[in-house]
Amino acid sequence: MTEPETAAIRAYYDDFADHYVPGWRSLQLYGPLVADFLLREVAPGCRVLDVGCGPGQLTRDLAPGVEVTGTDLSPQMLAEARRGRPEGRYEEHDFHDPFPAAWGRFDVVTAVGCLEFCRDLPGTLANLAGACAPGARLLVGVVEDRARGARPFSEDGLPGVGMNSYSASAQLAAVTAAGLSPWSYRFVPAWRHEEYSYVVRYGLWELRRD
Repeated sequence: MTEPETAAIRAYYDDFADHYVPGWRSLQLYGPLVADFLLREVAPGCRVLDVGCGPGQLTRDLAPGVEVTGTDLSPQMLAEARRGRPEGRYEEHDFHDPFPAAWGRFDVVTAVGCLEFCRDLPGTLANLAGACAPGARLLVGVVEDRARGARPFSEDGLPGVGMNSYSASAQLAAVTAAGLSPWSYRFVPAWRHEEYSYVVRYGLWELRRD
């Protein structure tokens, strides 16, 4: 991701971090799908990596014994996540870069609601795989627009920043290249883009790191 894009995304999300959850609750459709995945896959004592965690709303209510690390580009979003789950670890990080080895390896990884900004899906999935412990479970949501392909985010809030879309075949190729095993794939409504009046859809993957 270029520095101007990173700066635009950081400033955009910093601006409304403190009211993100109530403002987006009516727009997000993927929250229950993530909650179901976490309910099935998170066991006591496991380590969870929440990529693009925003204010941490997806993982803040996990059991106290679960070790959560959240990453985001927005310092203000990370501050909100830290307030919601003070015992968690929250780090500013771009998922296009490898995750630091010093963070250790994770048993459960989520990357949902953030890969709209992914310009290199094979490389990003390889970075996620590199952060996984053997046998880790992942939930990944990739924008899949079967009608029009990539679109802009917002000419007002995020000028020049595109929403990146990948075909199902490109997603599968990236998953395979990263050394991950597909467990399930669904084409699901993810969130409503109010400015352009359409529903963004994800290829939602449950993956395994063997």
